[in-house]
Amino acid sequence: MNKLERLLHKAKKLQEPGAGTVQEYNETLWDLGRQVLNLYVKGKLNIEKNSVCQIRDENVLNLSSFVKEAGKYPPAGKDREVDECRFTEAIAYCHLDLSKVTEEAAGNRYHVTYSYYRGDNNPRGVPAALADLILRVFRICNYYEIDIETVINEKHEHYKKKLDENKYLH
Repeated sequence: MNKLERLLHKAKKLQEPGAGTVQEYNETLWDLGRQVLNLYVKGKLNIEKNSVCQIRDENVLNLSSFVKEAGKYPPAGKDREVDECRFTEAIAYCHLDLSKVTEEAAGNRYHVTYSYYRGDNNPRGVPAALADLILRVFRICNYYEIDIETVINEKHEHYKKKLDENKYLH
């Protein structure tokens, strides 16, 4: 799901009674408007007769491409790059990131789906902490040339098969 779709889903969800604050809804609409304008200015959004005719997004990455892209950018100031430490040390950093997710969930007065920002414009909260963890895993996969997309698909199919088998046992 791309950013535009995420914003559309979020705006629709926030319209439901009790789903969020007016401020959250307004901020989402503001972000949605900026995203639409950005796509239009870049020529990726074509609008004719008050309807969207086409959205072109050449920058959409599949999981394997995203792993390679994430591998290019180690986290600034967080730790050494993956190639400077052993595999087990890199996994220990994942454990540290997972602890940060737990800390955010336990000490956060916001809902776990909510991202918030401090003065540095860096997203915080449970979603941001999970993103840090996932990006670190992607960097590890890139460095060790692990085809995580294939393995994720295989595991997903395995889980679906087991779920289907369990449905028929009960």
